[in-house]
Amino acid sequence: SREILPEVKSSSEVYGHSKSGIPIAGIAGDQQAALFGQMCVEPGQAKNTYGTGCFLLMNTGKKAVKSAHGMLTTIGCGPRGEVAYALEGAVFNGGSTVQWL
Repeated sequence: SREILPEVKSSSEVYGHSKSGIPIAGIAGDQQAALFGQMCVEPGQAKNTYGTGCFLLMNTGKKAVKSAHGMLTTIGCGPRGEVAYALEGAVFNGGSTVQWL
């Protein structure tokens, strides 16, 4: 049931405060941060990160798209107070494959 899931929010807003009053603002996963860092902020823009694995993310904009090819539908980056969705494909042995070559 969707009621148990957290509310979707933008990547940069104040979510709350620590016990000492420090605001908790701004949050992103590593691949989502890379999507934003590579300026893939418009629908259709994509990035690929090569590291331990290879991760392809494509911004799908305001629409959460269901993949017909086994990709993961995820939250992308949310600049300007909006939530953007993404499709993510992953190869978890990417870095070791490059070393092998």
